[in-house]
Amino acid sequence: MLASLKNNNRRSKREAFEGWTTSNKESQGIEIEPIAEEVLVEIRNKLKAQRKKEKIRNIIILILSVIATFLFFLFLFYYFYNSTGISDEFLYR
Repeated sequence: MLASLKNNNRRSKREAFEGWTTSNKESQGIEIEPIAEEVLVEIRNKLKAQRKKEKIRNIIILILSVIATFLFFLFLFYYFYNSTGISDEFLYR
């Protein structure tokens, strides 16, 4: 079973893991380039704006869904409440 797991190990077949050894714990085989703080702040602000838009959109969808559900049940109540087909006078003669 161990030999089978070693043979199926995909780390040796991926370029991202070239140069990675078990003895070097810090190396992940992927080089990370430093990014300027201004770029990071810009990315954070952009993500915050996207999350804010998504949250507002979700709230609007929720409110519209609640209103539509309320109107649907109101319609059902008025439609089936004492329908024109059979009246109370007919049922209780």
